[in-house]
Amino acid sequence: MERRTAIRIVALGTLASKLDVVAAGMCHSTGAVGWSASNYKLRFFTSEENELLDRLMEMIIPGDSHSPGAHAAQVSLFADSMLAASSVAIQKQWREGLIQVQNEAAKSSLAEALAKSAANEGHPTTDLQRFFRALKLMTVNGYYTSAIGIHQDLQYQGNTYLTAFPGCARQQIPANQAGEQREKAQQAQQPRAPRHVSDEQGNELNKAAQDLKT
Repeated sequence: MERRTAIRIVALGTLASKLDVVAAGMCHSTGAVGWSASNYKLRFFTSEENELLDRLMEMIIPGDSHSPGAHAAQVSLFADSMLAASSVAIQKQWREGLIQVQNEAAKSSLAEALAKSAANEGHPTTDLQRFFRALKLMTVNGYYTSAIGIHQDLQYQGNTYLTAFPGCARQQIPANQAGEQREKAQQAQQPRAPRHVSDEQGNELNKAAQDLKT
């Protein structure tokens, strides 16, 4: 399974309830759903930090033939808006995390630095590895609540009106088949003799049961 496909599966599970809530407030509209970065100005990151973050997020969710990636969705601006409203301690962790990634990238490349930070994603033991988990979560949340992530990647259409409610096609059963089905149903309803009773005794029991019905 490709990495982006795996991310998409996780996002579908974690964001399904969010999409339902958003859609419920749209009154069956197929218009835009998700946050928008239009006319947004940075509130927390510097322009240099935002550029680095944008490159990292695009590496986590790159554009492909199916849909654009995190860069086109401007997910770094989503992160900026979230962190601008976060505590000072969280803001410090993000700034220090970006510095750590930058220092690792200076030794090799940004791609290798990101790979190193993601090496122990399931059980992070260093600050750099813990920062990657926060970075990936922010990237996924930002991308799959953007217009590109919702409409182009997940292809979410929203609630729409149905102009018609076609019923199921009714199949006419031939008379001979209907008769056979009724006969089988009647036979199935007849009581069966216990296994230790002989066939002759069983027939007598069935006959007696039929006499009781009449």
